[in-house]
Amino acid sequence: MANKRRIQVKPPTEEKEEDNVPDSRCDRDIAIEGTWEEWFQRVFLKYCYGLGVLFLVCMLPLEISRRWEGDLGLAAAFLTVLMIVPLGFFGYSKVWGKGGIWGSGGADDF
Repeated sequence: MANKRRIQVKPPTEEKEEDNVPDSRCDRDIAIEGTWEEWFQRVFLKYCYGLGVLFLVCMLPLEISRRWEGDLGLAAAFLTVLMIVPLGFFGYSKVWGKGGIWGSGGADDF
């Protein structure tokens, strides 16, 4: 008689869910489970900051190019964009980034 083949599979190792849960919470979790103060500081002000930086990136170069005509105005507008965007990212990372005031790490200083 022929021998039957047996496939042996080891049971998967069970990992605790607590080990896989990330420490940070998304904006939706804060809106559902958080307090009004936490939502205001971590979500609402973040979006207002983004809109403010976007407003500056759009309006300042247009105003500079309107005031100064020609190549000088175009160059100054371009340099303005090159200055505002990195400063906006730097400010965002200092406030809401890892180790920021309202970020995941919670730094003591600004």
